[in-house]
Formats: sequence, C-alpha cells, structure tokens
Amino acid sequence: EGDVMHHLQEMLPIIGHIQFAGVPDRGAPDHGTLDYSQVFALIKELGYDDPLGAEYRPSSTTLASLDWLKRYKDR
Repeated sequence: EGDVMHHLQEMLPIIGHIQFAGVPDRGAPDHGTLDYSQVFALIKELGYDDPLGAEYRPSSTTLASLDWLKRYKDR
C-alpha cells in the first residue's frame, strides 16, 4: 500500500521474502496499477537475490497465466 518503491527501499533490510501479484485484484502481475518492470528493476538494483514468489489468482489455467513471466524473466 502507498509508495511501494519507497517502502521497498526502506524495508529491504528486514524483508525475508517477497511475494507479488497484480494490484488491486491480485491477478497476474502484468496488469493493474503497479508497474512491475520498475519494481523488479529496483529489487535487482538493491541487491536482493533471494527467490520471489508470484502469488496471484490466475485468470485461466496456471500454465496459461504464466505469459507475464517471459517479460520479466531476466530482470
């Protein structure tokens, strides 16, 4: 909630795990109000290299809903 980029920078030292989903409907992260290309770039810039967890409600089968992953895979 709020300024996600600021909160991420501020709280990263105590973050143990990052989970993400589309905002506000918890759908796949390739739509909604949060630009995950910026979020993932910041996560990388800050040196976070632990696994990330995509926890969203797929709009169809899980496999079909993974198209977004291709876009963000190397970030």
